[in-house]
Amino acid sequence: MNPSFNRIIVTTLLLSAWAMPAAAEEMDLKTAIERVISSHPDLDVSLIDRQIAQTDSRRVEGMLDPVVTARIGASEETVPTSSSFQPSETRLGQLSASIAKPLASGGTLGANFNYIRTSQAYPPSPLAAQLSSFNPAYRNQINLNYRHPLLKGSDRPDYSQSLIASEAGVRAANMQQLVTARILALKATNAWFQLASDDINIRIADQAVQRANELLNYQQVREKFGLIETADRLQAEALLAGRKTDLQRARARRASSLNNLNMLMRRAPESAIDIRIEATDERTAPEMHTAMAIAEQKRAELKLLKAQMDAAEAQLMIARDGDNMKLNLVAEVGTRALDTSAAGAAAGGLSANDHYASLSVELSEVLGRNSARATMAKAELQRQRVNAQLRSTMEQIRSDLATAITALRNGKPTLLAARKQSEAEKRKFRAEMKRYREGRSDTATLVQFEGELARAELNADLQALTLQLASRQLLWAQGNLLESLHIDIANSHGQ
Repeated sequence: MNPSFNRIIVTTLLLSAWAMPAAAEEMDLKTAIERVISSHPDLDVSLIDRQIAQTDSRRVEGMLDPVVTARIGASEETVPTSSSFQPSETRLGQLSASIAKPLASGGTLGANFNYIRTSQAYPPSPLAAQLSSFNPAYRNQINLNYRHPLLKGSDRPDYSQSLIASEAGVRAANMQQLVTARILALKATNAWFQLASDDINIRIADQAVQRANELLNYQQVREKFGLIETADRLQAEALLAGRKTDLQRARARRASSLNNLNMLMRRAPESAIDIRIEATDERTAPEMHTAMAIAEQKRAELKLLKAQMDAAEAQLMIARDGDNMKLNLVAEVGTRALDTSAAGAAAGGLSANDHYASLSVELSEVLGRNSARATMAKAELQRQRVNAQLRSTMEQIRSDLATAITALRNGKPTLLAARKQSEAEKRKFRAEMKRYREGRSDTATLVQFEGELARAELNADLQALTLQLASRQLLWAQGNLLESLHIDIANSHGQ
C-alpha cells in the first residue's frame, strides 16, 4: 500500500478522534458532593482556622510556663566627699538571677539570687588604709517568695477560663469546618438536582419534537393529496418550530446548570456529566418533634454555637475577675552572707544563720475601673449575641424541617395524581389522533392535546424528582445527609 495513503488514513483517524466529544462522566449525588468537598477552597480556609485555634490552646497552656531572668553588670561611681569615712569611689560587680513559676491555683512561686562584689576607695587620710581593709566585700542574697492573690486573680481564672475558651475555640473551628462542608453539600445537591431536572425537560421536549415532527410528516402527505388545507400544514410546522424552541431552551438551561455544578467541583465548565438518578426514595415523613430531636443532636450549627457560648461565658468570667480589686498576700524568706572572699560569701548564702523573713499585703486598685467594666460589658453582650444566634438558628432549623416534611407528605399523593394525569393525557392524545386520522377532529384540537400531554409528562417526571429532592433536604435539615451518603469530610478533603 502507498505510504502516503497510509499517512492520510492515520491523519484522518487522529483528526476524527480529536474532533469526537469526550464521553460524559456518569455521576450520582454522592460523587458530586465528594468532588465539591475535595476541591473547594472554603474548606481549606476552615482547616487553617482550626489550626489557628489549636495554636491558641498552646498559647494558653504557656501561661504557666516559668519565667527566668538573669542580669550581670558592673559600675563605677566617683563622688566628692566631706569626710574621710566616706568613699570617694565605689566599684560594683553584680550577678543576679530569678525564676517565677505561675501556679494554676493563682499563686506564683519564685526564687531569686543576688551576688555583689563591692570595692571602695577613700580620700588620702590616716584612716584610709584601715577603711580599705574591707575591700573587696562580697555579698550574697538568696530569697524564696510566694505571692497569693486574695481577690483579683484568685484561682487564676485568666488561665482556667482561657483554657476553656481555647478548647471551645478548637471545637468551634472543627464544627465550622463541618458547617462549611454542609453548606457546600447543599449547594452540590441543589445543583445536581437542577441538572437532573434539566435532563427531564430535555427528554420531554425531545419527545414533543418527535410527536410534532410525525404530525408534520403526516400533514405534508395529506396536503399532497388535497385532504387538508395549507393552513393545517402550517399549524403543524408552527407546532414543530415551537417544540424545537422549547428543546433548545431546555438545552441552554442545562448548559448553565452544568457550568454551575462543574464550577462547584472546580472542573472545566464544559465537562460533560451524565446524571445517574436513583429510584424514588420511599422515605416516610417523620413527625416534627422527632425530626427536631435528631436535628438538635446532629446539626453542626448548633454544636458550633454551643462551643461559642462556652467561649463567651469563659470570657465573661475572665472579665468579671478583671473588675475585682487586686489584693495579694506575699511571703518571703531568704539568707544573707557578707565576706571578704568570694568563696566565703557563696558558702554563707547556704547557711540560715543570717536570714530574712517577710510577710506583707499588697493592695492595688484602678480608680473608676472603666476599662475593666467595658470589657465585662462587651463579654456579656457577646454572650447575649451567641444566645440570640442560637434562637435564630433553631427557628431556621424548624423552618427547614417543616418545608421538607411538608414536601414529603404532599409529594407522594401529588406524584400519584400526576402519573395518573400523564397516563390519561396519553390516552386522550391517542384517541384524538385516531379521530383526526378519521377526519372527525381538527388540527387546532390535536395541537392543544399534544401540548397538554407534554405538560402532564413533564409534571409527572419533575414531581418524582421533587420527591427525591425533598427526601435529601430532610436529611440535610436533620444534619445527617453526609452520614447517610457515607461521606467522611476528613477523607474527602484529603486531610
